[in-house]
Amino acid sequence: MKKFWLYLIGAVLLAGAAVAVFLAANGSKDDKSKSTTSSDLAVPADSKKACSILSLAIAKQVLGDTARGGVSTPESSSDDLAVSQCVYAKASGPTAPINSTETAILLMRVPKTAGGSQSNAEQFGELRPSGVQDVSGYGDSAYWDAQHGQLDILKHNTWYILTNGPITASARTLDKAKQLADLLIGKM
Repeated sequence: MKKFWLYLIGAVLLAGAAVAVFLAANGSKDDKSKSTTSSDLAVPADSKKACSILSLAIAKQVLGDTARGGVSTPESSSDDLAVSQCVYAKASGPTAPINSTETAILLMRVPKTAGGSQSNAEQFGELRPSGVQDVSGYGDSAYWDAQHGQLDILKHNTWYILTNGPITASARTLDKAKQLADLLIGKM
């Protein structure tokens, strides 16, 4: 009787494996039929994190030798996107007003799926904010958002958001953002 149950369990496992192989083979055929290119493929979420691109050495180049931080916010993730952020601040005295603080920040939205890539691309197309200024020479597309004081760059389907300068968004400039972007673009 025990042999019967072992054979039955083995047959069920074998049938399950056959179904899994069949579904995987058909799923990959369906994926090939979609019009995708190698640039549409998502970067694995764990291959890039913001603080691996924005290092302390780079932060010191834009903020000075008193730059501190490298605080990486906990990565947030959905099925389509992995989001990470890295923050450095220029050290200031205990009596310095908060609005005199300067920061260098990189936020990344790394696609994990074609849907994530499309979501990022839409931010540079149909969902692009009004009143932004095109910026050339950075990634596949880039714009300066003066309202938020940030340089938005789309490169290889990843959306990079850079800020550099005063903590107050309206006090930040495109030139300061470009200074940071010039140091990071090769690592993006």
